[in-house]
Amino acid sequence: MVPARWYTSTIDLLMKTGYSVLRFALHHSADGKLTQQVKSCGDFADVELAFDTAKAEALREWQQAVSDSTLKGGLVREIRIKDTEWGYELKRDHLVVTRYWVHDGSPAALV
Repeated sequence: MVPARWYTSTIDLLMKTGYSVLRFALHHSADGKLTQQVKSCGDFADVELAFDTAKAEALREWQQAVSDSTLKGGLVREIRIKDTEWGYELKRDHLVVTRYWVHDGSPAALV
């Protein structure tokens, strides 16, 4: 069963107009499994500003990641940002660990 809080916030997100930047990230849970967390990075009237924000957040996180000790210890060989149709992804080796996604809140319309 889907919690009512999740359902309400998802419906609110889907009904917004403009553009939202969402951060999807993998984190280790208490039992060691990877779980996904989602956080809003803001709402924007302009799509270019939304993409600029997504890129700036991805670059900020990349800068933190390259100074991380796991990279220096040889556990992670490559950290890179990938430009996608929907935003930006931060990858550690082959694994996407964070995704900054630009969501168009305008309702879909058939033309």
